[in-house]
Amino acid sequence: MPNAPFPDKRALLAAVLESLTTTRAMMAAAADDSRKGATHPESRQEGSKDMRSTEQSYLARGQAMRVEELDEQLKRLRYFEPKSFAEDDEIAVGALVELQDVSDDDDEPTRTIFLLPYGGGVEVERDGVLVTIVTGVSPLGRALIGRFAGEDVELRTQTGKKEQSILRIA
Repeated sequence: MPNAPFPDKRALLAAVLESLTTTRAMMAAAADDSRKGATHPESRQEGSKDMRSTEQSYLARGQAMRVEELDEQLKRLRYFEPKSFAEDDEIAVGALVELQDVSDDDDEPTRTIFLLPYGGGVEVERDGVLVTIVTGVSPLGRALIGRFAGEDVELRTQTGKKEQSILRIA
């Protein structure tokens, strides 16, 4: 049977934005440190095969690109309005989904997924419910979109196939 009521989507979205903002700040600091390392006098090339400063600059650029990507995701998520879903609606981006592993054990814990366009992998807790953010392009997101409560989805993992039952959506 379903556990606790679903947390408020706006509160979850605010927590995701907070988490991504923190990640962005850490990435910006790391990019700045890498940039400083690339231009530091001790990184100066000591021979034709010495690539320290070049490698540092590649790292700094990659980190700066990740910061730009996070900036864009944050901007778009700030304007994202998750709609409400009825129990018989088709799952789409913006849905909260409660899943349970299909097994012989009825006491298998459930997990709650929030399908968002960005922020995949972020976990937030609200109202005592741990919610994992999944994007529509992830394997789980692709498996869920277009499905309904009561259906089972099958995922291929490194350890084999895993079947999940969709208990409810909101």
